[in-house]
Amino acid sequence: MTGARILAAAAAALLWTASAAAADLSGEAGVVSDYRYRGVSLSNRNPALQASVTLEHDSGLYATAWGSTLGHGTQTEVDFTGGYSKDLSKGFSLDVSSTYYSYPSQGSDNYFETTALATMTRGGAEASLGYSFVPGQRATRDGNGRRHRNGYAFAKGSYEVAKLPLTLNASAGYERGWFDEVEHGGKLDWTVGADLKLKPVRIGLAYVGSNADATAHDRHVVVGSLFLTW
Repeated sequence: MTGARILAAAAAALLWTASAAAADLSGEAGVVSDYRYRGVSLSNRNPALQASVTLEHDSGLYATAWGSTLGHGTQTEVDFTGGYSKDLSKGFSLDVSSTYYSYPSQGSDNYFETTALATMTRGGAEASLGYSFVPGQRATRDGNGRRHRNGYAFAKGSYEVAKLPLTLNASAGYERGWFDEVEHGGKLDWTVGADLKLKPVRIGLAYVGSNADATAHDRHVVVGSLFLTW
């Protein structure tokens, strides 16, 4: 069974068990001025349309489908994630998930990544540490047929401003391996921004940067976003 079928089966199982316990369905759709992933533009610095749907089960299981245009004609990215989140104590949780990144117009680029995330929450503040790992697979194979791995360590935090529909966000990450896009290896990225939530609208503004080997214009950008959530 392929990875995509495994995730599809997990999502189907989640939907089937939803009748036995409460499950929440949520989603969002909108536009970003530049689709930046770990500091690097995947939409060729063009605006991108994005949407996602998430089903969360009381057991802690969840499934998400997410998609984005890529700014290259009709090319798109569609991701499928299945995971499990558990509160280990008051204010501390652990999340383990697997994501299948798919590109309908270029199937040879499809790949899997697994992520572990620990989160601490206190009042309106939240801090997380995580690590994502891509094992060697077809999409990470070089011209000699060698399959490479990729690792990404990251930290992120947020703070909900009291009495205001405003959330401040910051994150930083270090990537090394097949996707780091730095000549001598080791890509750094960072984000600082804020989200204004006026239900059902979410407006975001963020400064995004990285040390990826590209022009100065590529490395740093302010990204705006507008989403309708439900």
